[in-house]
This record gives sequence, structure tokens and C-alpha cells, in this order.
Amino acid sequence: MSDRKSVFLTGATGFIGSHLTARLLEEAHHVKVLVRSSKNADAKGRVEGILRDVGVTRFENLRVLKGDISLPHLGLNDAARKEITSSTDEVWHCAASLSFQQDDRAEIFRMNIDGARHVLDLVKEVPGRRLHHVSTAYIAGNRSDLALETEIDVGQSFKNPYEESKCRAEVMIADAHRAGAVTASVYRPSIVIGDSKSGRVTHFHGVYAFIRALWTALERLRRRMPESGLINLPLRVPGAENQTLNFVPIDYVVDGMIEISRTPGTAGGSYHLSNPVPTENRFWLPHICRILGVEGIQLVGENSFLKAPMTKLEALFQKQMAFYYQYLQGEPRFDCRRALAALKHTGIECPRVTVEFISKMAGWYVDFLKAGT
Repeated sequence: MSDRKSVFLTGATGFIGSHLTARLLEEAHHVKVLVRSSKNADAKGRVEGILRDVGVTRFENLRVLKGDISLPHLGLNDAARKEITSSTDEVWHCAASLSFQQDDRAEIFRMNIDGARHVLDLVKEVPGRRLHHVSTAYIAGNRSDLALETEIDVGQSFKNPYEESKCRAEVMIADAHRAGAVTASVYRPSIVIGDSKSGRVTHFHGVYAFIRALWTALERLRRRMPESGLINLPLRVPGAENQTLNFVPIDYVVDGMIEISRTPGTAGGSYHLSNPVPTENRFWLPHICRILGVEGIQLVGENSFLKAPMTKLEALFQKQMAFYYQYLQGEPRFDCRRALAALKHTGIECPRVTVEFISKMAGWYVDFLKAGT
């Protein structure tokens, strides 16, 4: 994408989508974004507000179109659809439902599978038929072996409907690519966290929800204590110390996607934007606890709760964190050799998760939470 292009993008209000939109605007591309209206703000006001949060100050190259990926034709009127199909060089599909609850299965599939189908229908009408699809490394589901970038559905089971929906969407896109209907590249980030330089984050999913739940519980305890020192909070969390979580900073993901997208010979590939060195649970959890000022939290196996029933606090955390606890039991290993090869000699590298890295990431978020109280 060294030349200025006309880009159509879904998901501009999401974590990855907003940062990607900001980068595209920074490089002076013309960007049309599909955004749903909300009760509190119209589509234009909503997307501009979120983009300001990620540093965008100029919007002359931004065009906001009201729509919804879950609707046929993306909910666009004929004039808007014609505008996109006649002048777009490439489409970036970032929008998705991030719900993981079984109760939301129908809605997740409607957004993530039907939405991908509707985007594909649009891309087929765009002159270059070029699609960049943002998926997730966790389409690997419950695999215990090495998940290759070249693989999609190998008969794996899934932890939740989100993983399954993203896998099925990828299968559909791969079929369209093989048939020559579109030229599609797929990017699979792992667990996306804040900026590697500042720790700053704008959307608070995943590990941030875990930190927020702990911080909230600790704040309640601190109000009852005369001194604000280290708090002992006996809390058993279902998980395995020797298992990993694969953290990648948002800047690596966005820089990597953009660089790969404009590298000759990469079109049609799938790329794991994952950390080559995943982080053991026994490493990251104690350091987050240190930043929060708490001790007594430990990862335990299910047998621990057979020996001693859950406390009320443990039961509450298990209910609130049910989705996140799934991943503390173990995750797949992600092959990222293709992505690393595409990024070789570009200066774009995924940083290892060090003590300094965790302190920056969790510290920024704790300061953010404190500022909001």
C-alpha cells in the first residue's frame, strides 16, 4: 500500500479496526468505513470519537457510511454501494462479534459468518476483488499440536462459538479465493494488548477484564482497611501455571498487517500475527498481582475445588471470568513462520513479554482505572 488507495473498511470502532483506520489515514489513503449508528451518537460522531482516542486529528480522507455487516448488501443503499464498488481498491474486514457466550451463538454466527458472506458479496463487485480479512489465531480451537498458518479446519473442536464462527468464516473466504472470485489474505492475531511502547489500550477485553475484576474487588477491600498496603486475597483460579497465553501488542498487529498487505507475493496467504515466544501463566500472573498490590492468588487444577469447595468470591470470579478461564487451562501453539518471513528485514518484530513489558501494559491500565474513580 505504498501508493495512496481507496479503502473500504468494516469494524472501524473496534480495537484493531480503529488502529488500522488511524494508520491508513496517517498514510493519506482515502478510507470509507461502515459503521452502525448507536442510541447515543450517529455513525459519523461515533467513529470520529473513537478515532480521536487513537490519535486521529484530521478526517478529510474519511468517509463514514451507515450500515451493518449482518444485513444483506451490508445495509447500504444503492448509491452508497455503487460508490464503494466503483472506486474501492481493497476491502479490510475487521468487524466481528466478540461475544463468546453459548447463549449468544445465533447472534455470533449472524455477525461473523453471515457478515463475512455479505462482505464477500461486496468484494466480488469491487474492480480488484481484493480482500484483507482479520480473523483470529484461535480458530485452532482445542488443538494440542502446532497450528500451521496454512491450515483452517482440520476437524478441531472449539472452546466457544466465537472460535467456531471465525473458523467457518475463514473456510468460506478460502473457498471464494480458490474459486477465483476474490483475492483474499487472512490475518490471525492472538491476544491483542496495548501499545508496546506506551502500554496504552483503547478497548478492554481479554486480560483487561481479568485485571478489572481483580482491581474492583481490591478497591472494595481497601475501603474497609485503615492502610492501603499489600492485600492478601485468597483466590484460586482454575488454570495451569505451565500453560501459556500468547500476547501481541496492537502496534505489532497493525504494522504487521499493513506491511504484509503491501509485500509482493503475499496475496492469498494466511498469517499468524502471534508472539513467537508465548508467555507462561506462572510468569505474567504474579507480575500483574504485584502491580495491583495483591498476594494470595494462585492457579490451581480442578482437584483443588474437590478438596475444598469454592468460596463465594471464587464462585463469583468463576462466573464472571468463565470465558477467560478457558484459556488459562491451555492454548494451541501457533506456527508464525510465514508471517515472520514476510516481515523479515522490515524492522517489525513482536517484542517478548518481559517484566518491563507487563509493568507497562498493566500499569497503564491500572492508572486508567484509578483515574476513573
